[in-house]
Amino acid sequence: MKEPAQILHPLGGCDVDTYLAHLSQNSGFSRRSAPQRVVAALSVLARHPFSCLEKFRWEEKVNRHRVSVGPVFIVGHWRSGTTHLHNLLSHDPQFRFLDFGQTALPHNLLGGGSRGIARDMVASVLPKKRGYDNVELTIDTPQEEEMALGSLNPLGYYAAYYFPQNMLRHFARTVFFEGVTVEEIEGFKKAYLTLVKKLSLAHGGKQLLFKNPPSTARIRMLKELFPGARFIYIHRNPYEVYASSLNRYFRLMQAFAWQDFHDINFEEMVYHKYERLLTGYLEQRPSIPSADLVETTYEAITAKPREEIRRIYDVLKLPNQEEAFAKIDPYADSLRDYERNKYRMPRATVDRIQRDWAFSFREWPSELPGHIEVV
Repeated sequence: MKEPAQILHPLGGCDVDTYLAHLSQNSGFSRRSAPQRVVAALSVLARHPFSCLEKFRWEEKVNRHRVSVGPVFIVGHWRSGTTHLHNLLSHDPQFRFLDFGQTALPHNLLGGGSRGIARDMVASVLPKKRGYDNVELTIDTPQEEEMALGSLNPLGYYAAYYFPQNMLRHFARTVFFEGVTVEEIEGFKKAYLTLVKKLSLAHGGKQLLFKNPPSTARIRMLKELFPGARFIYIHRNPYEVYASSLNRYFRLMQAFAWQDFHDINFEEMVYHKYERLLTGYLEQRPSIPSADLVETTYEAITAKPREEIRRIYDVLKLPNQEEAFAKIDPYADSLRDYERNKYRMPRATVDRIQRDWAFSFREWPSELPGHIEVV
């Protein structure tokens, strides 16, 4: 069923040059997305003076600012529990994080006139829960930085959702930097540095906590940009990742796609992206010092959150554990009744997952969960 597109779109958070770059690099927009495209363009134009004002007032300070405490980056394939872990750790008072309003409006993160009004507009149309997993969503909820990166420069993985007819191309360009110029890569690095520095300034230099699945295959680059960075990789049972990822696509397309998406084989997208992202991570993992990287699983985090998070803190030598758990524990307890989605899976799909993702089962042994019905 074709549903109307929601009225606000992430590209409304771009500056003029980045917005025009996205349009010039893509074509074949759907009629359904026309109102969304018009509103996004109006948003970019209306915010332009305030974005310029923020740049004028803050650019020099941002460039001079040094991120003195290495950020913590949560990485892992989509639907592997990155959001759940991010939400848990964001309750630790020693961390600061990027919220939904900031990732949607990165050009107005530090002020400049339109920040409050624009945040209120985004908040007014934001659904109370994410449609594909019932996770709570508010303007202040911790969010991944990828949306902001795509508004700060033309390279950003969300382009795969905005322009799905070129999904694999955008995936290769934005995660692995294939087919891009040196100038484009430098622009992406600058965008990442600018975003992190802005957030650090906004929070008085406090330690920052990020989560971003596309960065699972960018950890070497992030370590170069932020030498003090530490990483938490979270893994989840591949059968659940497949089913949940497939379930997620239609919701994302309804919300974000500016091209028609009804002829796209999303099953093949899931197979391809999982293999490429995780093999990319495994190739880069040896380059990260063992003291700066810890691996966990969704299953361990949900079964015994306190014990597993304490282990993560011990490996990364994160301080103030008792103060952290005084805030994390009540939030974890509030999720005890959370209902996970249930799935049915054809036997042929089970067989292909076992075959195509054999490397994952060798690295992180997993069994077919009992709550997935095989038909």
